[in-house]
Amino acid sequence: MKSLARIAVIATVSLLAIPSVASARTTLWGGSGFNDLGPAYSLLNVQNGKAALTNVQLIMACTDAEDGTESSRAFDARHPTRVALDQNRFSFNFIARSNGGRGRVRVKGILRSNGTGVARARVEATATAASGAIVERCQGEARIQLRRGN
Repeated sequence: MKSLARIAVIATVSLLAIPSVASARTTLWGGSGFNDLGPAYSLLNVQNGKAALTNVQLIMACTDAEDGTESSRAFDARHPTRVALDQNRFSFNFIARSNGGRGRVRVKGILRSNGTGVARARVEATATAASGAIVERCQGEARIQLRRGN
């Protein structure tokens, strides 16, 4: 009886030491949120402890540099380069172009083991004229609730 128990324990420990094929599988995380101006969305692709930002979209508040009028503008960005997860936390910080503007995009968040997570997206962008002069300054941020896909 004791030898069967020992064999079962050794077999269980051996199985735990083998890397899981499922860990190499790509898992999508996505969700939505909003800010005062409208909806926000994000989609992440996670594989082998690294995440890629498939898409992040949000509405920004923009101010015309010449006359100070305000308007809304959408910003859509991607960061296909994978970043390592640190205790299931991710952080992206990059420059992207969208809708005539160029902006710094910051997306930070956590992916929880229960299949839920959260991301905070922040964009600060400018639009420039052909001369290089800034014609519009924009910024926006949103909190996005994430869920793990199947």
